[in-house]
Amino acid sequence: MRIAAALQDGAYADEKYQNWRKILTETCRAEVGALNPELVSVRLHRQAVEHYQKPEAFVSLTETDKGTLMKEVAPLISLDDKDEAAKRFDNFVYGLLLCELEGLPGLGRAQKQLRNTAAMLEGKATIPQVQTKLSLIREVQTDEILTSHDLLRFEEMRQELRELIKFLVEGGEGQKPVYTALADPVLEQTEGKALDSGYDFGEYRERVNRYIMEHRSDTLAIHKLTQNIPLSRGDYTELEHIFTCELGSKEDYAREFRDTPFGLLVRKVAKLDHDAAMQAFSKFINDESLNAKQIAFVQKVIHYIEQNGYVESKAVLMKPPFDQPILFTRLFDGKTGSELMDTINSVKENATHVTA
Repeated sequence: MRIAAALQDGAYADEKYQNWRKILTETCRAEVGALNPELVSVRLHRQAVEHYQKPEAFVSLTETDKGTLMKEVAPLISLDDKDEAAKRFDNFVYGLLLCELEGLPGLGRAQKQLRNTAAMLEGKATIPQVQTKLSLIREVQTDEILTSHDLLRFEEMRQELRELIKFLVEGGEGQKPVYTALADPVLEQTEGKALDSGYDFGEYRERVNRYIMEHRSDTLAIHKLTQNIPLSRGDYTELEHIFTCELGSKEDYAREFRDTPFGLLVRKVAKLDHDAAMQAFSKFINDESLNAKQIAFVQKVIHYIEQNGYVESKAVLMKPPFDQPILFTRLFDGKTGSELMDTINSVKENATHVTA
């Protein structure tokens, strides 16, 4: 209800905000109305429960109302939703919104955490439900939306992504996101002094990943890499300047990415365009001499490259999901297998080879 109370401010008098507030208050009133008056716990707070079952109770919420709702009424409500991950995400996003509305100091950390959550979701792009939301997931990782102060966009994002959070806590390799408290104590306050590099809240790796995603179409070198087009010397120089001058230093790059070539790093982050991948393997897709299992294998390779940017080596093709139902080396004859491997390697080489 803190959000509903904050939306009473004149700054949010527009109909779109008041419609949102109406949804929040009516949801709360419905939950209060559904409480069983026969329960002892409810009877102990009967006066508050009966008061907040009335629509007029939410017309103009006071500080007293917020305190009563939080202390007396909220503990009585139990949601039917069994998706604990989604509920934690709801609470997190509402906390972020409160940081925006009330000027709390945890906003920067919440934005960073939201970006990290979206990045983890993007890493689950092979899951159909996640794949359908990839555009939004990528948008959430941009500064444009994170710093937009668009409360309704965040609310829409919460609704769209909440059911995907379970994929970060299920399936083995997913890491459970930890949503921290947002109300940080102010230990020191200094005005008019620029923060030094030690207070850079955007880690170098995150800056690089974000830059790549935000400039997939307007930076020629990055665009070429997503389209499987070899880099020129000028393209390479541009990437080198971006990663080791604009976004950080050579030491930063070496620390985070070791000796990973610039092109392969971009491919890992920006992936390979679907049409470009299909074009690279068109010879095999259109080869009528291949059987259904062979075509299915080629499709697996295409999908893998779309999601990962390239195939590291032939060894990858000997592991799941490529080893079933038949190993690569047994599925194709020597000539076809060699040609397929050459095509796979050429896709990787287009991200590392620099033309004159």
